[in-house]
Amino acid sequence: MSIEEQIRTIAKEELSTELEEIEKRLKAAYKKDNIQIREDLKVLTGKLEGFTVQMDDIVQRIEKLEEEMNNRWSLVVKLRKYTLDQLMSEYKRLTGQMRPEQEESIENAET
Repeated sequence: MSIEEQIRTIAKEELSTELEEIEKRLKAAYKKDNIQIREDLKVLTGKLEGFTVQMDDIVQRIEKLEEEMNNRWSLVVKLRKYTLDQLMSEYKRLTGQMRPEQEESIENAET
């Protein structure tokens, strides 16, 4: 074997050893990163589940508030109609009472 071939062989061995060490470090780092990513995903999943529960609670509260608002609006409309009906009947009663007086005053003025 020539010196050049020996140098190449030694260089290949050293480079392959270094390459193997780099691969090992990368795999270890990759596994560590994967574990960290999995833990982060679990934490995020838990937070999302918590947000889902909160959103469900908020949706239920909104639906309840909408129902209460609709009920109150219905009551306002009914009260308004009742008040209007009551005012109209009172107006008719008063105008009915005033008309006989107007007719009497007209008759008195004619005589």
